[in-house]
Amino acid sequence: MGKINGMEDIRQLPPKVCRMYKAVIQMLEEGMDVSDIRVSTITERAGIGKGTAYEYFDSKEEIVACAILYQMKEIFGWLETVLEEQGSFREQLSFLLTEVEKREQHKNCFLRFLHMMTDNSEFNRTLQKKMHMEAFLSYLPMNVFARVMRRGMENGELRSDLPLDYMVHCLFSHLLIYMTAVTSGGFFHTEPAVVRPLIYQGILNELEKKSLRGR
Repeated sequence: MGKINGMEDIRQLPPKVCRMYKAVIQMLEEGMDVSDIRVSTITERAGIGKGTAYEYFDSKEEIVACAILYQMKEIFGWLETVLEEQGSFREQLSFLLTEVEKREQHKNCFLRFLHMMTDNSEFNRTLQKKMHMEAFLSYLPMNVFARVMRRGMENGELRSDLPLDYMVHCLFSHLLIYMTAVTSGGFFHTEPAVVRPLIYQGILNELEKKSLRGR
C-alpha cells in the first residue's frame, strides 16, 4: 500500500497504520494539543520505527487528520448499525443519550475535536478538506443522523412538515447540549441526570408527530 489519505476502508489498513491511529487518539484523549504531538511520540507508542510513519504519510498533520477520520468511521459506522437495530425513534434517542453518558471518559478528545472544528489553523483546513471528500461523506455525523431520521419519517414517527436538515440540526444541537452537561464537570452547574429527561422530551416535542406525543 502506498501513501494513506484517510479514505481507505478501515478493515484493509495495515496493522502499523492502525497502531499509529490509536496512539494519536490516545494522546488526544489525554488532552494533548495537535501542535504538541510528535511523529516520534506516535511511533514510539505504536511500537514501530519512526521511518515507518513516512512510508505511509508525508507529515504529522496527515497522520493526525487521518487518525481522526479513522475514529469517526469506527464510531459513526458502528452507531448507524446499532441505531438501525432499535425498534423505534424513542429507543434510538434513549440509546444516543446513554452513549453520550458512556463516552464521558473521552471528554478531552471531544472538547478538543470541537475546538479543531472551529479553529482556522492549517491543520483544521486539512481535516475539513478530507471530511468533505466524496468517500467520507456518508460518515459525517449529520449525514448519519439524516438517514436515521428519514427512516423515522417513513415509519410515521417523526414530522414530515419540517425540512430534514432542520430536524437533523435540532437533534444534533440537543445532543451537544447534553454532551456539554456530561463533560463540563459541573462547570455550568447542571447535573446530567436532571438534564437528560429535559433533552429527551425537548427533542420529542420538536420532532415527533403530534399524535404520538404524551404516550
